[in-house]
Amino acid sequence: MESLFRSLRIALSILTARILFYKRTNTNYTDSHYKPPSSKGIFFAFSFLLFTCCLYGQDLVVERLNDQINSGYDEISPVISVDGKTLYFTRMGHPDFDKTLVEKGSNLAYELDDQSYDQYLKRIYTMIGEHSYVGTSESKFNQDVWIAKSLFGEFDQIIHPSYPLNNALPNSVCAITPSNNEVIVINQFEQEGGMTKGFSISRQMSDGTWTFPDPIDIDQYYNTHPDVSTTMSFDGNVMILSMQMHDSHGQNDLYVSFRTGSNSWSKPKNLGTGINSSGRETTPFITEDNKMLFFASNRQGRSGSDIFVAKRLDDSWQNWGTPERMLDPINSDSDDSKPYFNSATGYLYFSSKRNGSSDIFRVKLSPPNPITVTIKGKILNRKTEEPVSGKILTGYGMYDQFSNVYISDDGSYRMSVPKGVTFKLIPEKEGFRGFEEQITFKKSYVYYKEYEVNLWVEPIEVGTKIELDPIYFKRSKPIILKKSYPVLNRLANYMKENPRHSIIIEGHTDNQGDPGDLKALSQARADAIKEYLVYKKRMNPVKIETAGYGATRPVNDNENEKQRAKNRRVEVSISGISSFGG
Repeated sequence: MESLFRSLRIALSILTARILFYKRTNTNYTDSHYKPPSSKGIFFAFSFLLFTCCLYGQDLVVERLNDQINSGYDEISPVISVDGKTLYFTRMGHPDFDKTLVEKGSNLAYELDDQSYDQYLKRIYTMIGEHSYVGTSESKFNQDVWIAKSLFGEFDQIIHPSYPLNNALPNSVCAITPSNNEVIVINQFEQEGGMTKGFSISRQMSDGTWTFPDPIDIDQYYNTHPDVSTTMSFDGNVMILSMQMHDSHGQNDLYVSFRTGSNSWSKPKNLGTGINSSGRETTPFITEDNKMLFFASNRQGRSGSDIFVAKRLDDSWQNWGTPERMLDPINSDSDDSKPYFNSATGYLYFSSKRNGSSDIFRVKLSPPNPITVTIKGKILNRKTEEPVSGKILTGYGMYDQFSNVYISDDGSYRMSVPKGVTFKLIPEKEGFRGFEEQITFKKSYVYYKEYEVNLWVEPIEVGTKIELDPIYFKRSKPIILKKSYPVLNRLANYMKENPRHSIIIEGHTDNQGDPGDLKALSQARADAIKEYLVYKKRMNPVKIETAGYGATRPVNDNENEKQRAKNRRVEVSISGISSFGG
């Protein structure tokens, strides 16, 4: 009975996290600045946890991950793939770290002898915050990304990636983007050498290698504390960051930043005192519905950090329910942080120092219940049926901005898509027209296999139509509704990426009204779109023609309202392809 009551207390402490959808990760790493010289699915319901306690007659059991992952060194910051089969983690102070140290385009690991290299790296570590230097191997700034994969068992293959994902400077994965083959890493790096504060994105190529990290542009970003971490929402539009700014209430606070472009984000905004305390808030983790937030904090006068969870109360991101501390055995008397829940396995992963050094643990909170389905396929040329490299815009909802992009260097792709929604995939390649695919997997079904979905593109010629979602206007007026702005933004992005192409925007109407008025309205609507592209998106007006055809080019006979609605449309096609862009 005592065991049951204890489990009920645990249930109460995490009841506020009742909807844990798959999410992106969290991390707590070193945010450093160095320049070289001269350069909706899983429910944490009370009833379910009570059922679990009664069924198994025992408390939640915390497991330490195997010795291939947890070594004699510090392992922190678990980041789990959507299918639960890949674990990214950070190993600190290990002698087998990647020694690549680039300055002025040269790798000093090859040019310096061991003693000179060690002294040089010591100076760098001191510059970025090392106070008691004990050697390059033992330094807390010696951080490398490691990857564990489940091939024949649980995390039975350990991979230590080389440069450029790792180097002699602090390296840590702090989130997985919605593209699934990309990770967010701390710090920003330069090809010629050096490091600045912030975050970057590295993408895994088809051969298993990683691209050089591209910087993420966060408006007015700065951090006055060396530790930093972040989590990204499922839709890729929100980041929660842990850092210290001038308006922080404690040593580190949690901030929210919103996507403003393909790789740009708004100025971080403090989440307020509903979440932040006079202590230190770190390693945030946001659920898929953007309502529940996990994080670590040393509030309540504790010397170490504990894992907390809180509910967002409105869309302002400033109003939160009281953060609840998760009870034993998830929290301990030592530092516990970096929570990450994986719905595919039902495990909550986290880091803890309960055994002395920092190790990675997990605890089973629910049965496996994947909220996504894995799909794979290729981008194929419709004329040759051969794979082509390109990118895939992904999203869901009628007016999705398709801000998430999967880049494929060999034409193949593999990604996880959410159940219960209509998910869109649009392949793009310069000089080709992409055809949208829509897929829907029932939320109530369990899918046991990967599904193949091939995507098609065809070479663009003069007259080729650009596939767009419908563009909506105020009734009988040439005023574009705001809900259609994302569609026009996609058209603007297409023009930027295909500077050799000129387009013609054609307006069409049904046959209800005076033919002259209908033609004038269709022309005015086409002109309104051109005006948006020119004045809002800075497109070259010379590259844009317009035409209004009124009711003269219907796609059906206008017999009923459904057919008339199809005739009220805007079509965009390629009017010319020049030899040079601009």
